[in-house]
Amino acid sequence: MHNPIETKRPIRFSKDGLTVFVTLKCGSSVMIDRDDFDRFVTEHLTLNWYLSGNGKGQQYVCAHDQRFGNIVPVAREIMRAGRGEVIRYRSRDRLDLRKSNLTRCGGPAKRSLRG
Repeated sequence: MHNPIETKRPIRFSKDGLTVFVTLKCGSSVMIDRDDFDRFVTEHLTLNWYLSGNGKGQQYVCAHDQRFGNIVPVAREIMRAGRGEVIRYRSRDRLDLRKSNLTRCGGPAKRSLRG
């Protein structure tokens, strides 16, 4: 039913086939919509995902983009976020990368209270 996919860690599909569970390097699993998963396979985004920190205590699921040779946060790739856009997690669960849990917001610019 499914084509073999090259990955170092297991990938599972929900019974209805609409959700995919990708195992991270640390052993945790990420939930992603099937259509996004299929797009990543087609676009050659590696499925060997891992958690990467931002230096402020936040961790994000990242992957290596084989097309351009760089690291991409998977949530930003799912939402096709552009420069100046921030991805927020409705449930605050950074391992739930289904579109229903993600929202795209305006940029991270903060105003100074000092004027």
